[in-house]
Amino acid sequence: MSGDADKVYSTGLTFAEAEELHKHLIEGTRSFGAIALLAHVLAFAFSPWLH
Repeated sequence: MSGDADKVYSTGLTFAEAEELHKHLIEGTRSFGAIALLAHVLAFAFSPWLH
């Protein structure tokens, strides 16, 4: 690395780029969690062996 002060260590991203990437990672994780939660609720509600 050239030692650029704007770059985040070992990634080659600037702090702004790293924050934007992190924002999208968190949004994706929340979306996945919501879908997984819905799938688990539906599986529990419609599983015949649980009733």
